[in-house]
Amino acid sequence: MHFQINLDIMPKVRYIGYINYVEPWIHFSRESDEFILYIIENGTMYLEEDYKEYILKKGDFFLLEPNKFHKGYKKASCSYYYVHFKHPELTLTDKKYIERMMLKRKLALESDPFTEDISTESISFFGKHFNISNKLLLINLFYTFKDAINDYCKKLEDYKIYTSCKLHEIFIKICREYLTIIMNNQKKPLPRVYHTVQNIIDYINDEYQKKLTSTDIEEIFELNYDYLNRAFQKITGYSILNYLNIIRINKAKELISSTSLKVSEIGYLVGVEDPYYFSRLFKKYVGVPPSKYRI
Repeated sequence: MHFQINLDIMPKVRYIGYINYVEPWIHFSRESDEFILYIIENGTMYLEEDYKEYILKKGDFFLLEPNKFHKGYKKASCSYYYVHFKHPELTLTDKKYIERMMLKRKLALESDPFTEDISTESISFFGKHFNISNKLLLINLFYTFKDAINDYCKKLEDYKIYTSCKLHEIFIKICREYLTIIMNNQKKPLPRVYHTVQNIIDYINDEYQKKLTSTDIEEIFELNYDYLNRAFQKITGYSILNYLNIIRINKAKELISSTSLKVSEIGYLVGVEDPYYFSRLFKKYVGVPPSKYRI
């Protein structure tokens, strides 16, 4: 069972929270007029919806549907995050979504990250019930929930908008993870080169502060640099070096705008040790030297 969601539209959160039942507990009976999302932190929850039984365990994502009766059917200890919300374009679907979502990931990878254009497919898909085995993602989702709950409880201005933004973020991450799980089980996944290019992008964004050479990249990815560079440029439109330089210059622009650090210090922090080369590189990409950009 799968849902499709229009990510151009924000969900409207009514309530969000966290519960930790240390003693064995059985879920109460009810029928709600809104969606209810659960992510299980620990333990087990035995839940029945519309006469179908589910067993939710640590790391499970589960979406209860509006106007369907649900109840617990067995006691268990359980801790979980939950959110009650409405969304006008979140629906069950029988459409063939896998190829559509694989194309969406392919086009995202081929898109230009350095423009303001966001004209990409806004429809994404996820399963009603699946396990998030990616531990780092699960921790990230828990922190996002905690942040949203904390802000919701403070009830400062625009707190419901903030909470809805956080749920929107959660759905984007959930849809990405679900697609990754599906792709890993496909007989015809995306060509391996797309995964390699994605890994290079991740590597550059994580390591741009260091001195990176073609030899480093060859050793990390165990492939000829010229081949990697051609593949990278074909998919992204940028050479590896050009992409690295743009990342460094964009980070430098942030530091120049938000700190009083010297130009030489900023160059060092973004992976360019020679201050003269950094100034030339900055002017090449921005049009003015870093000293004038700050003014």
